[in-house]
Amino acid sequence: MGDVVWLMDRPVYTYPQVDRMLTLTKGTAMRWLNGYRRDGVSYAPILRTEPSRTRWVTWGEFVETRLLAGCRDVDRIPVPQLRHVVEVLREKFDRRYPLANAQPYLKPAGRLMLWSAQDEAGLSGMFGEEVTGQLLLAPWVEQFVNAAQFDDDNEGDVATLRPDPDFPAVRLDPYLRGGEPVMDGRSVRVTTIAGLVRAGERPADVAEWYELTEDEVRQAVSYDRLHARRGDRVTRTSEGVYPAQG
Repeated sequence: MGDVVWLMDRPVYTYPQVDRMLTLTKGTAMRWLNGYRRDGVSYAPILRTEPSRTRWVTWGEFVETRLLAGCRDVDRIPVPQLRHVVEVLREKFDRRYPLANAQPYLKPAGRLMLWSAQDEAGLSGMFGEEVTGQLLLAPWVEQFVNAAQFDDDNEGDVATLRPDPDFPAVRLDPYLRGGEPVMDGRSVRVTTIAGLVRAGERPADVAEWYELTEDEVRQAVSYDRLHARRGDRVTRTSEGVYPAQG
C-alpha cells in the first residue's frame, strides 16, 4: 500500500485547468505558483516557497489561488508584498497552506494574525479592516469564505470549494470525479448535465432525472460554456453566459 497523501498536498489539477476553472488569464496560475521572469528581472512565486518543475497543482495550492482570484487588483499589487503576507502567515500558523485554512478567517486570534501580516507587508485593508472595534473581512475574502466548506466544524482546511461565485450550484471536491466540477450535493459532473441540454434534452427533464432545480441545470450549462475545455471564447452579459461572436 502506498503512502497516504495529505489532502492539501494531493495533486489534483494542471495549470491550464486552474486557469480555466477560475477564469484566469492563460498562464496566471503558473505565474502565481512558480514565479516568472520579465525584462531581465526574476520574480519569486507568490504561493510556493520556491518554483517546482511539476505540471500539477495541489489542492492546497488551488484553494489559495482561488482566494487570490477573487481580488480584482491582485495583479497590480507588487509581488514581494503579496509573497510577504503568505510567508508571514505560513510562519505564524505553522502551516504550508495558511490561506486554505479556517483560522485566518473564522477565528478571532487568526484574524489578528491576518491583520498583522497584511500591515507588515504594507497592504493594510487588503484582506480586511477594523470597523468599530471589529475585524471585518474584505468583501472578496468574505466571498471566498462563503464559497468554502471547512473540515472539523469550520476549524480545519478547505474540504470543498465553489470555483465561481456566479454559479453557487457548482462545487469542487478533490475526492469526487477527479476534482472536476460537480453539482453541489451530488456526484454528477457539471459537464454531464450541460451535455444533456446541449444534446437537446429539456432542462426540466434533466432537473427531474438528477433531482436538481431548473436553475441549477441552467447554472451547469452556463458554467460549462464559460469554462469550456476547448478554449471556446465566451462572454459574460447581464443576462447570462453566451459564446462570443466573431
